[in-house]
Amino acid sequence: MTEQPTPCCPILARGVRYRWDELRQQHQLLFPEGMLVLNETAAAIVRLCDGRSRDNLVAELSRSFPNASIHMDLSELLDRLASRGLIDDANNAS
Repeated sequence: MTEQPTPCCPILARGVRYRWDELRQQHQLLFPEGMLVLNETAAAIVRLCDGRSRDNLVAELSRSFPNASIHMDLSELLDRLASRGLIDDANNAS
């Protein structure tokens, strides 16, 4: 598997969607091969992956989580999601 570059304008890949599972009280990322359970921080990041720039993501998340190391958490999560093919770059999406 080739390494996916971290998108500068992340958007959920085709066939991937976020949902809140009320029964299990979980944030979930659903994709054709399965499901990923997200913590609160990851869910906040994923919900903002709508094609906006990473700088915009950092600014928005910094307002919600003022004492967190947003830039590092954001980069780590986006790298992991991109390597699994769960997010794309909106600039390259068709």
